[in-house]
Amino acid sequence: MSPAFAVFIMMNNYFHDVATAMLMACSVTMWAVLKQYENKKSPEARAFLMQLHNAVSKIVNFSFVWIIISAIPRILTLSTFEWKIAVNSQHTYGLVTKYILALFMITVGTYLWILLSARIKRLK
Repeated sequence: MSPAFAVFIMMNNYFHDVATAMLMACSVTMWAVLKQYENKKSPEARAFLMQLHNAVSKIVNFSFVWIIISAIPRILTLSTFEWKIAVNSQHTYGLVTKYILALFMITVGTYLWILLSARIKRLK
């Protein structure tokens, strides 16, 4: 693997992890904001919630698309890049744990976002 390609894969994997974290963080943040809205239910709070949802939706949608697209090179180079490095440094359990956590975050973040979006659309 050439050094330039290795840097590309490393950056791709890093941004894939960031997109995973953004998906989860946006979902949890919108959940917290929606809980606060349900306590107040004022017209100003509703307007803020709708504006925030529109803005955060763009981040979530970009993150979700990035997760899917960047997973392709990550999967194709897993055995020759991440796994090989983990084996050489005896970090295979850490890598497996990272992937389990990432799968959990993607699953929970996506599920929570779908539920929250449906609740917010009912408010419109």
